[in-house]
Amino acid sequence: MSLAMIALALAAQAADQQSYCELRGDKLVPTVQVTATDQDWYADGQELVVGKKRYVKYGFPQILGPDDLQNWKAKGAVPVLIKSGSSYDGIVYVPSSKTLCEFQPYRLVESTPKKR
Repeated sequence: MSLAMIALALAAQAADQQSYCELRGDKLVPTVQVTATDQDWYADGQELVVGKKRYVKYGFPQILGPDDLQNWKAKGAVPVLIKSGSSYDGIVYVPSSKTLCEFQPYRLVESTPKKR
């Protein structure tokens, strides 16, 4: 593989991993335009549904730094993130503030097997 191909692959990967939060001076500032607070499902306390999986709120919103999470999927226009450098463990995060780098964790709802 040529160096140009490797550089293109790395640039595409970096663009795909757009930062959700950045340091401006001495403040952490969110870069996402759409948060879960804009959505009815969040305001009404409904489950987060991504694909065929269901998630429920898990604790309180958390302030996280620019390298703590990575993009995973999306619920409409709202990014759904997972912890950086780890594999998916059933905990996901959605942005919950337009002024803070705050994220609401959700945990996977285990489906129960149907009885016969």
